[in-house]
Order: sequence, then C-alpha cells, then structure tokens
Amino acid sequence: MKRFPLVVAGFLAGAVLALQVPSTAQPTDEKPAERTITVSGTAKITVDPDEAVVRLGVRTQADRAQEAMDLNSQKMSKVIDALRGMGLGDDDLATSLIELYPRYDDRGETVIGYDAANEVEVTIRDLGTVGRVLDTAVDAGANVAGGISFRVSDANEGLDEALAEAVVDAKAKAETMAVAADAGVGQVMTIVEEAGGQPGPYYAERVAYAAADTAVPVETPTIETTVSVSVTWQLT
Repeated sequence: MKRFPLVVAGFLAGAVLALQVPSTAQPTDEKPAERTITVSGTAKITVDPDEAVVRLGVRTQADRAQEAMDLNSQKMSKVIDALRGMGLGDDDLATSLIELYPRYDDRGETVIGYDAANEVEVTIRDLGTVGRVLDTAVDAGANVAGGISFRVSDANEGLDEALAEAVVDAKAKAETMAVAADAGVGQVMTIVEEAGGQPGPYYAERVAYAAADTAVPVETPTIETTVSVSVTWQLT
C-alpha cells in the first residue's frame, strides 16, 4: 500500500520531464537584425529678401491722461497719413502698440503727468524706398523707431532644391562610411526633415532716426539658413 504513492510521484515527474524536453528542441523563427546606417545631410539656402519691416511710432507727454492720448492721436494720424501718401496701404500698416501710463516724481509717489505711445508695424515691399519711408515718418512727427527686419515673402523659396542637396550630402557620407565598413548602401528606409529649413527674418541693428537732408542709408542683407535631413539606408 505504501509503494503506490511513490509510483504515482515518479510517473508525474517523468511526465513533466517528457513535456519539457521536446520544447527545447523546437526551431526559432527569429530573424537576424537588419543592418542599416543613418546619416544626416545639410544644405544652405541663400536668398535676397524682398520685404522690410520697421516699427514707427509717436510718444507724447501731457499733464492729464486724456490730453496725452489726444495729442498722441493727432501726431500719429499725421504719420500714418504721410505713410499712406507714399503708397502704403492697409495691408502694410498694422498697429503694434498703444500705451498710456502715469509719470511720477523723483520719489515715485506723486503723479505729475502721463505718457502715451502708439506704434505701427510698417511692411515695405519696395526695398529701394526704405530710407525714404523712414525719413517721411520722422518728418511727419514720428519720434520712435524700432530696428529694421528683412524677410522673404515666400518662406519656401529655394527649399526644394536645398532639401534635395541635403539628401545627396547624406548619401555621400553614408557611402563613405559603408565602404570603410566593407559594406554597400542599399535602398532608403526613412527620410526625415529636421528642424529649421525656412529662411527667417534678418534683424538689423537698432537705428536712431532723425530728420536729415538725405535719406537714411539702408543696406539690404542676404538671408542664409541651413536645412538638414536624416536618412536611413539598408546596408548590403
């Protein structure tokens, strides 16, 4: 009677072993890791801007808030009328700032007057007139001017050609590295355009404007930006 449990236990152990052994002999379906190479390529876009943007405005002071605003409005209206007289339209003029704030005494305790400010952002599409626009605004009463920025109206100008050049650059690098590793470059797996790629504005230094006998000299810069792509190829 005592041998029966031992026989059953032995039988179960043998069954477990029998089930485990065949599983270790089963073939696997795992494939070897695919060999790839990922390289970045770059190219430059160099374009001439066709627009300039400048901020022009008027700041006024008065004893009372309403007086400061009224005086500012009168002067700013003259500036805007002068700019319109040069052919600038609604699409070229946009209000960028309107301010009214108290002016205090030296102790910072008592209000002694008010300052008002009004500025517009002026888009100049004929770069040959930038200097005359600035002079005209100053002659009309503008006493505030921000730095000039130059930009390209078509943000994608030259982008297609630069992207193609960046891919060619990346492939040349990939082929050089592949040859050094005794391999070849196969088909493209992925292409990713990295950050950047559109010509941004060029900001000129802030200029002090004042009425003069000759137009303010303005030199138009060349805008340059870099595009970058990341490309992955199969290795053969």
